[in-house]
Amino acid sequence: MYDRTFGTEWDDLDREEAVERAFALGVADGVDSKRPAELDRILDAFENAYDRSLIELSYDEGRTKALEIAAETDTDDPDAVWDQLVDGAGSPRGSPVSAALPGAITELTLTRSPREGPPSSLDLPSMLRK
Repeated sequence: MYDRTFGTEWDDLDREEAVERAFALGVADGVDSKRPAELDRILDAFENAYDRSLIELSYDEGRTKALEIAAETDTDDPDAVWDQLVDGAGSPRGSPVSAALPGAITELTLTRSPREGPPSSLDLPSMLRK
């Protein structure tokens, strides 16, 4: 499933592509295979611990969703579970990372401009407030 959708001939991935591939690998693991070497290859492409943790989280999310769907639908058809979670282009049909990390893939707080005006009392730590 994963190989025919994505292929393994890649030299460089951006974070979003890596997260989508990890999610798909998790789905494949949840329905019919073990943790593939491809996941380790994707992880090795990133040195940043944050990126690696997002990839691992995405993999775990895909595996968990696949196991849940397989149990709920009581199906032995891995392709049916795959089709519910991954579209034909390889994109996850839902969020590849849990709602606990909103915008973690596409939005970095460093790219936002700073707030205008003086800081409010909510911005200061309690030890600095009088």
